[in-house]
Amino acid sequence: MTWRGGRVSQAWTRLVLTLAALSVLSCARSASIDPAGLLRNARSDENFRQWLVGVRRELHRKPELMYKEHETSKVIQRELEKLGIPFVAGIGGTGVVATLGNGDGPVVGLRADMDALPIDEDSGVAFRSEHGGRMHACGHDVHVTMLLGAARMLKDLEGSGELGAGTVKFCFQPAEEGGAGAKHIRRHLDGSGVAPKSMFGFHVWPGLKTGVAASRKGTIMASAAFFKCFFKGKGTHGAMPHLGRDPVVAASAAIQALQTLVSRISSPFDSSVVSVTQFKAGEAFNVIPDETMIGGTVRATTEESMRTLIEEATSVLENVGRAYGCEVTVDFMEQEHPITPPVVNSAGGYGVAERVGKALLGEEGMIEVEPSMAAEDFSYYTQGGAEGAFVFLGISGGGEGDFPLHHPKFTADEEVLPIGAAFHTALALDVLGNRDKAEL
Repeated sequence: MTWRGGRVSQAWTRLVLTLAALSVLSCARSASIDPAGLLRNARSDENFRQWLVGVRRELHRKPELMYKEHETSKVIQRELEKLGIPFVAGIGGTGVVATLGNGDGPVVGLRADMDALPIDEDSGVAFRSEHGGRMHACGHDVHVTMLLGAARMLKDLEGSGELGAGTVKFCFQPAEEGGAGAKHIRRHLDGSGVAPKSMFGFHVWPGLKTGVAASRKGTIMASAAFFKCFFKGKGTHGAMPHLGRDPVVAASAAIQALQTLVSRISSPFDSSVVSVTQFKAGEAFNVIPDETMIGGTVRATTEESMRTLIEEATSVLENVGRAYGCEVTVDFMEQEHPITPPVVNSAGGYGVAERVGKALLGEEGMIEVEPSMAAEDFSYYTQGGAEGAFVFLGISGGGEGDFPLHHPKFTADEEVLPIGAAFHTALALDVLGNRDKAEL
């Protein structure tokens, strides 16, 4: 009996040791893919860092405007093919959606926009734009590179069996700059049969130091609309204004009247902006022209406020113009520049982003930020109550060389590249690893 009991005891000991070993291995894997560990690995892997910088600078040299991002799309497809990640290209013309995972479990979407701006670059960097009148002045080259970096990191984790059950959708989106390219990607995702349960996106932010991220629950970015207004009067010599109907005076009065919309029409509890940014009239110094045109933008933090502002702005422009004897045409250009809804972070999506951000960057590295009146079509991904969050990533070195987005001298601190890649990766792993969490 003693001998048989010894055999049972030995077998039991071996079983306990085996289970303990498996537990240690599981813990080791979990520790190896914690957010802080991911970032350390991304920063310390010199080959990975050089690859990130190389891809970013290649994209920066060849900026492309919305819906014309053909070469950008080719670079993305090339890198995905190298990684062995399947993708669908040509979405909205140039968009790319890649898929990693087994489809069994949660589906998480990670998004980067691709397009550049019609700006002449004056940044002074050695890899400046090779295309006159075009520049990555909003950091979309950085966004694409960070998402490709996450694809590489997650592919490595899949190869080592550490990705877990679930699917990651890498969404490379065209035409963020006023073209509502997100609609095409959203339509593709919804029709794919494997739509993301939650979506996450980043935007580089010059107002934050590199290594700091910022977000908030609820509205983080505004709704945006653009308008043009034509005042058609009757031209005449500048010495005889009584013989004409002056569209310059009409437009000037209308601009002044528009300023009352925010103070007298909008609720003081809803942030809103009405800015006139264009005024085009005649050419001669001594001739009152037949027509003038003004243009600008309207911003609001709710869709209801935006509808009200558009209605009231149209009424003001038409009535003031007519009071000065002019015919008025107001155009909010919804075909060319669709009205962008506000970006609203869900409670669950923000909870994930905040948790991951603090684990990645430390308690002081993930902060809450006030809403921005800038706009972003990431809003289309979270419309209808979908889960998700949009996060600002700091790119400022804190020196005098920092310039705002859309500025000819804009530059981005490339130290953000491994941060963004690791942050994307950690968000995906958090969602896949917490499939039963109530918040998502």
